Amino acid sequence: MKSFYIRSKVVETTAVIYPRGHLDAHNVERFEKEILKLIGNDYANIVVNCKDLNYISSAGMGIIMGYLDEIREKGGDIKLCCVSERVYEIFDLVGFTEIYDFLKDEESAVEKFGNSN
Repeated sequence: MKSFYIRSKVVETTAVIYPRGHLDAHNVERFEKEILKLIGNDYANIVVNCKDLNYISSAGMGIIMGYLDEIREKGGDIKLCCVSERVYEIFDLVGFTEIYDFLKDEESAVEKFGNSN
């Protein structure tokens, strides 16, 4: 099994999640718990910083998609940044690039929330 780690921090009013490694069905529960923790703490602006994400499966993408409506109902959104070409291709293949904002760096993603509030 490939390794996976996750951590998060708050920047201004935005929560930033840092998945690292291989996000697949074997560890998607940890990713979901992190998102639920942030939502439970009333963070509706979430950035997923994919700088250290090597792979994401449909299970991982399903978690992002599964909470999108709830987050948008709270006036927030999910934005992705620092996505490698390989991971971007996976997102693009399933149409995520039409639904989410993909930004080049974390600062741009956090700023985008500041401009949309």
